[in-house]
Amino acid sequence: MKRFRSIILPMQGHSKSQLHWLYNTASNIEEKEKIFSYEGFKFWFAGRGHRTPEKLLLYVEIPAALVGERVISNMVPLESYLLSYLSPIINDLSKEYVNTAKNVREKAQFSAQTVNEHVIKRNGMVYDSDTQCFIFKINFTVPLVNALSVNAKLAIKSIQDILAHMKDAMKLLNKEEIERHLLTYSKQQQIRQYIKQNHFCVFVADGSILPRDNGTNKTMKNVIPFNSPKDLRINIPFLDGTSISGMGIKQGVTVITGGGYSGKSTLLNAIEMGIYNHVPGDGREFVITDDTALKIYAEDGRPVHNIDLSPFFKYLPNGIEIDRFSTLHASGSVSQAVNIIEAMGGKSRLLLIDEDRSATNFMIRDANIRKIVKREPIIPFTDRVRGLYTEREVSTILVIGSSTEYLSYADTVILMDDYIARNITDKVKTLDLAECRVEETRAKWMEKRYLIPKQTYEPFIYFNYISNENTKKIILDEYNADITLLTALTSENQLNTLTYMMERLLTEQNSDRADLMEVIYKLFEDMYLNQIGEPSTSFNFKMES
Repeated sequence: MKRFRSIILPMQGHSKSQLHWLYNTASNIEEKEKIFSYEGFKFWFAGRGHRTPEKLLLYVEIPAALVGERVISNMVPLESYLLSYLSPIINDLSKEYVNTAKNVREKAQFSAQTVNEHVIKRNGMVYDSDTQCFIFKINFTVPLVNALSVNAKLAIKSIQDILAHMKDAMKLLNKEEIERHLLTYSKQQQIRQYIKQNHFCVFVADGSILPRDNGTNKTMKNVIPFNSPKDLRINIPFLDGTSISGMGIKQGVTVITGGGYSGKSTLLNAIEMGIYNHVPGDGREFVITDDTALKIYAEDGRPVHNIDLSPFFKYLPNGIEIDRFSTLHASGSVSQAVNIIEAMGGKSRLLLIDEDRSATNFMIRDANIRKIVKREPIIPFTDRVRGLYTEREVSTILVIGSSTEYLSYADTVILMDDYIARNITDKVKTLDLAECRVEETRAKWMEKRYLIPKQTYEPFIYFNYISNENTKKIILDEYNADITLLTALTSENQLNTLTYMMERLLTEQNSDRADLMEVIYKLFEDMYLNQIGEPSTSFNFKMES
């Protein structure tokens, strides 16, 4: 891991001896990188930006021996557990430093990255194989006096408190709880490997608790645990000799149907979040989904740039080109078509669609309306859904409650009845659905996309991220990107990282020379393999409510 040089703050009006504690108590000091030691932890500082030198990053090394002697190939579950364990301790401690009688810049402020129920790679806690230590990153704002000089006494006290609290917390670390997290994560990864090898796209374990409490991510109490239909039930063996049973959804076209409030959307939402591994006790820890899955919505008014609409449109009025289509305000049908085309370009292998959030004229066109309306530019999704799988190996799971149009295209039909799942595929085959089925000729899908350079005389790009209860937006100069319906992004940290990536894509030279996906993969490699501690450290995107 790359370490940063620390920033030395101005010391007007204070004796430098007040900061000599950092040096005199250090058991191992490397002058170039200014590594200190206290309470058995090595630590150092990094700057977050030249304009705010008082805002630092405090890095603390946690020896792996304090966590356990077990060596595993994938450190993500340990990183995630340690971050979820230590972050609340640090953030609760920071509240004790709040003094409403003082200017905010005269307070020592610090915070650690918060986590949710998802077990994913985060840069708030990273394992360094070279030192065999976990690196805990804490945002630390040095207290100032009159906004000019360092309050060294208070700065030192706050650092002492942080490290002392960490030392006490590590003594109370529950090794059995860690083992439970590691075992759960290992089984989740084994399930992912099994469903991929056996041509499933989703697994929902028996006993899973799918509903969430009042729109939160907390498990709802007193609900019916999921029980898979017998003819969709599979058993997945684990390396330790145990196994797990649950519903396996095969690759292809799957329709989930049922009445209102029957659990259709609840099941689809759980499937969407199955792209992540979950912590034990979440209720959905063994709901496992192909991690390329993306939920598709209609988004009236979204901007579209340089998209080939030909898979879903035969023509557009006024001679508008469909193979290089752009607009600042797309209709519902156009936006949903674009979202599917972009998902394909992003290598998604599973599309999740709920009719409640879809454009009706894009989703279906029944037999009678086909007879009545002869000239229709829209190629409905029904006419592409089979070809997506047979030609492109892209599966689709649809929640449909008001039309039989998709039943004739489905490989599997699941009926949700008061949160109980039933396989009605064979029953559907007895219905007269032949007249509904229509398939278009093979579509021409965009294989690659390239950024289009735009000349600007602005000295820098202005970035802002705005979030409130109902809307999430990223602002890039005059461009407004509404990302509210990227519902798989569930934390502010993910959204800040997205903003950081957009800044990199738009400002780095030659980012328009290669296919967009190749550029993004390279960016991910740089961020998460080579310099995991560095991304977003100099960014402090504005949050408004």
